[in-house]
Amino acid sequence: MSDEYIIERRMKQQKLRRKARRGEIMLRRIYKFIRFLILLFIIYLIHRLAGSHYWYLSSNIYNSKDIKRVEILGNRIVSSDRIITEMQKHEIPNEPIYKINPSEIAREIEQLSPIKKAFIRRYWCPARLVVMVEEVNPIITVAPSEDAPDVAAFGQGGEIISREYLPFNHNVNTYKVLSYGTNGDDYEKWDTEKVNYLYKLAKSIEEYSEEKIEYIDLRIPHNAFVQLQTVKVKLGELDVSLFERIKSLKGILSSPDIIRLKNRTKYIDVSWQKVKYVNLEE
Repeated sequence: MSDEYIIERRMKQQKLRRKARRGEIMLRRIYKFIRFLILLFIIYLIHRLAGSHYWYLSSNIYNSKDIKRVEILGNRIVSSDRIITEMQKHEIPNEPIYKINPSEIAREIEQLSPIKKAFIRRYWCPARLVVMVEEVNPIITVAPSEDAPDVAAFGQGGEIISREYLPFNHNVNTYKVLSYGTNGDDYEKWDTEKVNYLYKLAKSIEEYSEEKIEYIDLRIPHNAFVQLQTVKVKLGELDVSLFERIKSLKGILSSPDIIRLKNRTKYIDVSWQKVKYVNLEE
């Protein structure tokens, strides 16, 4: 093999390598340019998304009937309109929803006495608010008479609920207590212990009587009554012996004589520890 052939062959190989390198360089430049264009497109897209009207809440969001813009969940006591009224105290700024501080709006809602905690989640496309509230658990309602509307209610933690939130809807079950709020028994001063005592008393009476309670009458403090579905029961004084005394209800109400005389029974008296009797209509 001659030297001229070898030299010519090497020159051809070098030429091919240089051509391949130029092709690789050209491809890298094309790839870089494409990546640059993609980056520009992403930046442009982010800019358009950031300025999109879908990020902005409508200035009349609280006045709109479109519940998709403001959705309220978890409220049984406080109406949605009442919650929105509190939210209106926080003016909607003209800025994207992700810049709005939801805790400020939540604090306005938490000013309502039946609401323990409020959480607000923000969504976009379209911009909207979802309000989730945690309310107190009402267990007692208070009225001056069996036919009068409730004037107050109490939660399980002793929280008082004013009459502006009454009457409750049918999804809220409470025990009704009759009280004038006088004679040293002002219901506005009832504490957690008193509320839970009445709740425990109502539960115990239903357990032993196997009947639902219509109301507990505390209008005469030392001579309390409870109205069951079929008969009235005189509890007498709410002393330490009361829970022991009401245990006799199960045996009394299941007695054949009591069942036979229920239509004539005025009330069953369990105000005494050892003596129980039935007061009949004249």
